Amino acid sequence: MKIRKLIIFKQLLNSVFFIGLIFHAVSFAQNNYPNHPVQIIVPVAAGGGTDLLARLMGQKVGDALGQSFVIENRLGGGGNIGVELVAHAKPDGYTLLVTPGTIASNVAVYKKLPYELLKDLQPITLIGQTGVVLVVHPSLKVNSVKEFIDYAKAHPGELNFGSAGTGSPQHLHSEFFNQLAGIKTTHIPYKGQSQSMADLVGGQINYMFSPLQNALPYIQQGKIKVLAQGSAQRAKSLPNTPTLNELGFKDVDLQNWFAVFAPAGTPASVVKKLNDTFIKTGQTEDLKKKFADLGFEAFFTSPEKTTDFLRAELVRWARVAAYAGIQAE
Repeated sequence: MKIRKLIIFKQLLNSVFFIGLIFHAVSFAQNNYPNHPVQIIVPVAAGGGTDLLARLMGQKVGDALGQSFVIENRLGGGGNIGVELVAHAKPDGYTLLVTPGTIASNVAVYKKLPYELLKDLQPITLIGQTGVVLVVHPSLKVNSVKEFIDYAKAHPGELNFGSAGTGSPQHLHSEFFNQLAGIKTTHIPYKGQSQSMADLVGGQINYMFSPLQNALPYIQQGKIKVLAQGSAQRAKSLPNTPTLNELGFKDVDLQNWFAVFAPAGTPASVVKKLNDTFIKTGQTEDLKKKFADLGFEAFFTSPEKTTDFLRAELVRWARVAAYAGIQAE
């Protein structure tokens, strides 16, 4: 009997020892994160704003942490394929997501998604944003938002606007403004922002709500006219263009924003290390200048504030999508 108890006791000691080794190994791995390259999934095409930000931040954060941050573009499903990949990845900090704000608007416009945003993903930080502008083709004889609204009311449904696709931020921004202004216009979806902008410049569509960095060159060349800015503050590049707030549309702040996520369940120590590094890197004058050169404002937040921001975006766009009857396939 004593021998049996001794054997059981030794087995327990061995179990405790091995459990201790496991915890030690996990703790060591977390404290030494990252000890091999990190993959950043970008759910949109290479060369666009999100991709440029991901590559810039990947290089800077990788340099700070002493590891390579490798960018991989995973397209399809309005960005949902790339998001799903990260949502279901191993939660160890070695697979991250850099995504535009479509990650929030997609929840509003897709009937079914292969992941639950707030359940399957861990926010790390917002990393930047760019303003949105209301721009029209010069053939539309309006020079102010008031004239634009008056024309739209006098010609219901005749004005058409372009977007990067059904349920895209440009689509939702336009429908949001229609609700505020009490007007009805016609949506023309494209397969990307560049296509819709090309048709606006060519006069095939009348207007659109465009990211500032996409529209600015054409505004400066006189190929399109800017009537208002959607952001709460005037951009330095358009100091004489009023915001919708200034024109009486209170509490309107339309931005194209970008964020970093990890799979839910990623260790808190890894989340903190990533957040601290992104914020520290984002505060450097070198990075702020690089963001500005690309047409973005560097903007970083804690995981908690990122989550709060995300919840607010989900509520806002769910209301807009429901009111306008927007649904993507």
